[in-house]
Amino acid sequence: VKGILSYIEGEGAVVEEVAEVDRLPRRRKIGVVAQTTQERKRVGEVIKALLPLAEEMVVYNTLCEVTSKRQEEALKLASKVDCVVVVGGRISANTRRLVELCRRVQPRTFHVETASELRPEWFEGVRRVGITAGASTPLWAIKEVRDALVSRSFCGIRGEVENL
Repeated sequence: VKGILSYIEGEGAVVEEVAEVDRLPRRRKIGVVAQTTQERKRVGEVIKALLPLAEEMVVYNTLCEVTSKRQEEALKLASKVDCVVVVGGRISANTRRLVELCRRVQPRTFHVETASELRPEWFEGVRRVGITAGASTPLWAIKEVRDALVSRSFCGIRGEVENL
């Protein structure tokens, strides 16, 4: 999205929250694109808030269906467990978005790149841990985290791990 802005010479704006729409001027035409990892609901709310600002609006659906589905499943998982571990790169927008979404539902959500980052204190009093991962996270990294949780007997996990 920021790359697109560089081509339109100051005529655009990045809006992440509905509250930011108030600072935008009214325009005859507005075009809307979203980062592929954005939450569908949030994008819809921003679009709805933008409608009164333009006579004409074109919305380009740039959201990734696979990413949207992964986010929905991560939210379901977070609502069923006592703790969530999100595996993935620190610079991955997709992984960071999963962490943000899971924390809304389950505050005990932790972001790790590798199993070596797991901390026993995260799992005190926890009976059920959910593991999810960013789209580009290698399977070996997810398995490494799962195996570490089971083998170290964090919080009495008995191998009942649900992966997305």
